[in-house]
Parts: sequence; structure tokens; C-alpha cells
Amino acid sequence: MFEAANARLTELKESMRNKERWGKRLQELEAELNQREQEADGWKKRLADEEKDVDRLTGTSLSGLFFGLIGKKEEKLEREQLEVLEAKSKYDAAVRAVEDIRKQCGETQKLLQDVRYSEVEYEHILEEKERIILQQNGELAELSEQQADLAIQLKEMKEAVQAGHYVLHDLEEARDHLHSARNWGTYDMLGGGMISTHIKHNNIDEAMDYIHDAEASLRRFGKELQDVQQSLSIEIDIGNFLRFSDYFFDGFISDWMVQGRINDTLSKVEDKLDEVKQLVRQLEKEYRMMESRLTDIKRRYESIIERAE
Repeated sequence: MFEAANARLTELKESMRNKERWGKRLQELEAELNQREQEADGWKKRLADEEKDVDRLTGTSLSGLFFGLIGKKEEKLEREQLEVLEAKSKYDAAVRAVEDIRKQCGETQKLLQDVRYSEVEYEHILEEKERIILQQNGELAELSEQQADLAIQLKEMKEAVQAGHYVLHDLEEARDHLHSARNWGTYDMLGGGMISTHIKHNNIDEAMDYIHDAEASLRRFGKELQDVQQSLSIEIDIGNFLRFSDYFFDGFISDWMVQGRINDTLSKVEDKLDEVKQLVRQLEKEYRMMESRLTDIKRRYESIIERAE
């Protein structure tokens, strides 16, 4: 039923492999061509300079007269002429190399031109086979549905992972500013003065801003977790997870100045940071597993279509 189509698919597979190979070869040739052109330009300039030296010695220039008077003009001229010959030889070799590489580039471009639509034709034939087989093959239809479901789950999982990273960023910034506030607070208690107090308060303000940001990003993360929870193999207590904001109310602002309160808040931020890190790692692991499953399903799906006769 699909003999002709399968034979053409085999040809197109080879064309696609060649296209990849020739494309890589063309890139290498173009890079080499650029290098050789620069070399040729360099030897061209060198040749022009050496020829000027010979002209000065064979003419009536001051340097020519000087070397003639001391009896070394012929020796100097011979050396300069040899340098001209060397530069000319190098320049000619570089030009030949450039021409050869340009020729190879042209030949490779022609080869690529012949296979430029191989992927398009390959996909078209597969789609035709797929359309026919889907109507007759229950396994293929089931695999198609599994692909669609996994693709949706992967998209949701990726969004959850990204949301988790936003939380991590906010918590890490809050932690860092609280660390700084604690250190400056210690210095302040030892008599650091107005400057240390000012820096401590600035870090406290920055930490508070990031804590509020973390509260918002945690809410978004919680919503994304709800989307993926049905497809996860881990248990997530979202309600408990989102109680993070409870740490920062009821007279918190008035207690900011107390070093013990800073330490307590820092400890809670670090605990929450560890919790979110662990959860994000679990999500990323689950994402990789789902990616692997989808790859396997796609491979089986494509294999059924390609081998159908």
C-alpha cells in the first residue's frame, strides 16, 4: 500500500542527512575562505612593500646612491629581490587557495540546493501516511492522544517551574538583604553610629519589599501548582504552602528594629527558601521524566507511520 511512499522516504532521509552534513561543511569552508582571503590580502600588501624596496634600490633614490657608494648595493638588491619572490610566491599560493575554496563553496551550495526541500517533502509524505493510518490503526490514534495530553501537561509544568524560580529569586533577595541587615544591626549594637543604622534600615526596607514580592509570587506559584497537581507524582499541600505571609503581620513593623526579630524572620525566609527549592527540583525532575515519555511516544508514533506498508 505504501511501497512507493516508503521508498521515497528512504531517499529523503538520506537527503536530509546529506543536507546536515553539507551545511556543516559549507560553514567550515566559509570560515576557511575568510581566513584565506585575509592571508592573501596580507601577502598582497607585503608584496607591494617589497617591490617598493626594490624600486628604491634600482632607481636614483638617496638610499640607492648610498648603498652604491659603499659597495653593497648589489647585495642589498639581491636580498630585497629574494624577499619579493618569497612574498609573490606566498601571495600566489594564497590566491590559489582562495579560488579553490570558493569553488568548493559553490559546489557545496549546489548540492544543498538540490536537497533544500527534503524535510518539507518528507513531512508531507508522513502526513499523508498518518492521515490514512489514523483511520485504520487504533494504537496510532491512542499514541496521538497521549502526545497531545503530555504536550499540555509539559506546558503547564514549565509554567509552574518558571513561577517557582520567580519565588526563589524574591526569597533569595529577601534573605540577602536580611543577612546584611543582621550584620549591620550587630555592628549598630556595638556602637556603629548613624551610618550603620541607616544602612541597616535600608536593607530592612529592601528585604520587606522582596518579602511582599515573594508573597505575590507565591500566590502565582500556588495557582500554577494547582494546574499541574493532577499530573504530579508528589503530594503538595498548597493551602499550607501559601501561609508564608502570616509571618509578616501583627506588629512586625514596630519590631523591625529588634535584632532578634531580624534573625527570626531570616530563619523563616531561609526555611521557606529551602522548601521552595526542594519543590522546584521535584517539578524539574517530573518535567524531565514527562519529556522523556513524550520523546518515547513520538518515536513509537513515527516508527508506526514510517514502517507501515
